[in-house]
Amino acid sequence: MGARLQDQCMMSADLDKSNEHLENVGLVAWQSAFVLAEYLLRHPPFGQWHDVRAVDLGAGTGVMGIALAMAGARATLSDLPHITPLTQRNLENNVGVDQSYAQVVCHRWGDDVTPLLPAPDIITGADIVYQQQHFDALITTLHDLAAPHTLIYLAYKLRGRGEESFKQKLEDSNFAIHIIPCQHLHQEYCDGQYQIVRACKLGS
Repeated sequence: MGARLQDQCMMSADLDKSNEHLENVGLVAWQSAFVLAEYLLRHPPFGQWHDVRAVDLGAGTGVMGIALAMAGARATLSDLPHITPLTQRNLENNVGVDQSYAQVVCHRWGDDVTPLLPAPDIITGADIVYQQQHFDALITTLHDLAAPHTLIYLAYKLRGRGEESFKQKLEDSNFAIHIIPCQHLHQEYCDGQYQIVRACKLGS
């Protein structure tokens, strides 16, 4: 992914060991973002990234969305208002200020998704499944934003913070899910600590 992107974002950390308040975790570049970005850049689901519409939920420092924008996707990076100034700064440092290919949008899960439309080709989220009280709001955003053609990729470290519960909720909400085999991840991350879920919405 290149040193430039990693240098412009804040240092990665471990949620298990972090003493930061959970509302500030978006100010850190979590390892799952690199896990997911590396996987998707090696395995573009549409064969290439040029003009693919992507929305990154819980973008934080912007690692995931920036990587896709640099690969040619039309990326929208979304997060809470106290996070997006950092996201915007990192986006400008890595991609530039041309908002025709990449933009930052404030979005709270469960709110109106109109600012994120039209429906993207792909929705990504890295390390956003760690607070069970927000699962329903996240699934609402996924349901409202995704079209039947939209692919959803979520990556997270397995911490026992309700990941299995989230996957069940997603299935119960009319999504089909598939776990990417861990041996398909970069060799540094194929020890079973990280998981990537691919999902799509069933029906109209």
